[in-house]
Amino acid sequence: MRILKADDYQTWFIEENNFSILVDPWLDKKLNPHSSLILQREREDSSCLSKEDIRNVDAVIITAPFVDHMHFPSLNMLNKDIQIFTTKKAKKILNKKGFLNIKTCINYHPIKIGPFLLSPYPAGFPYTWSSFCFFLENKNKKSVYHESHISNFSILKANNQKCDLALITIESVKIFGLLTLSMGLKQALKTASLLGAKKIMATGTNPKKLKGLIKRALLIKESKVNKLKEGDPHIFYKSGDEVIL
Repeated sequence: MRILKADDYQTWFIEENNFSILVDPWLDKKLNPHSSLILQREREDSSCLSKEDIRNVDAVIITAPFVDHMHFPSLNMLNKDIQIFTTKKAKKILNKKGFLNIKTCINYHPIKIGPFLLSPYPAGFPYTWSSFCFFLENKNKKSVYHESHISNFSILKANNQKCDLALITIESVKIFGLLTLSMGLKQALKTASLLGAKKIMATGTNPKKLKGLIKRALLIKESKVNKLKEGDPHIFYKSGDEVIL
């Protein structure tokens, strides 16, 4: 299984036996296609995926019904009949946009996607009812855990499922300094420990690059990965980083 951090934010490209999945794809240079007033993020380079990579994508996983997860300019680069696995709310929005080959991810109900088994679970608060996290496992029992916001620690403890690699946030983001929207390094390391993961690939990276009115409400704390102790998981952070399982 090949896992590629496909951009500087939270797009993932996962490949096995010439079958590829995109997770929460943002593939161009402008995050919000409609307005820059409330939320925007721009970049000089788009994703590090080639046109061939994008053309040959077999399936998409959309973990939340928000513009930075369900990015229509990016989805429109893919085949209109591509398989999409997402939430019930996101499915309704996607149907209105003409995407019809959609399966709803139901928590605790595994779904087969090509050579993978996708096991969705509720995300942590405050995303429990809008988003989901998941394990993705290949036939060799190599597995990845993905959570784009906050891990649901009670579920991780009860489930006791292990993985080889965790795709999780490591930079704390709070709105109005109170409500946590993204895990910091301490929570990320706790997640990795519960999962038995020796490697972390950071998602939701560079939150300080967000612009718009939302930026005024956010308290962002960058993680000091250079202060990791011996025995802590290795952290991959940059666009283009990849792990082979």
